Amino acid sequence: MAQSILFLITRAPYGVEEAFAGLRMALAFAVNGVKTSVVMMEDGVYNAVAGQKAEVLKMPSNADATKELFDFEAQVHVVREDLKERGVAEDALLEGVKVISRDNLRKLVIDHDVLTTF
Repeated sequence: MAQSILFLITRAPYGVEEAFAGLRMALAFAVNGVKTSVVMMEDGVYNAVAGQKAEVLKMPSNADATKELFDFEAQVHVVREDLKERGVAEDALLEGVKVISRDNLRKLVIDHDVLTTF
């Protein structure tokens, strides 16, 4: 069995289910003791923005799903260059999310046994 897994979240938080499904799957691995990391990149960076109002859309909160990962020592990262391309300020992010460069992303990929994308 894999000792570590890296989830790449590339989709926006609402309108499609992929990002939420990826966050929930990451939580399932973290709960079961697998070293779990999440990187939000491309349009997935919007999942890391604080102050989401999912209840307006009558959808589960991706922000809440992200926060649950911290309870199980999962690391959550967001790619700096993707934030800048979308005009999202680093101070707008959920507490605990770490901003990394694309170079750091490459290192994370190498450091994990399994990679999956949502």
